[in-house]
Amino acid sequence: MRVVIETQEEYKSMLQEIATAIKAKITFEEKEVDFWDELPEHVKAGILESQEQFKQGKFSSHEEVMAKYKTKYNL
Repeated sequence: MRVVIETQEEYKSMLQEIATAIKAKITFEEKEVDFWDELPEHVKAGILESQEQFKQGKFSSHEEVMAKYKTKYNL
């Protein structure tokens, strides 16, 4: 039987001790985490919306934004 446990690094030594006590084999592997899966749904929605706006040409260049705020704040 195979059991998968996801936990924090601080519990690694405790899990090793338990495995030894019950004569179990234990291996540790780092799970590759995709940052997208960790994002809240409202953040994902905002990113997807901004990508769609970009495809539609609804964006400003960095230079345009900087010029706007330099004018606004007399910089």
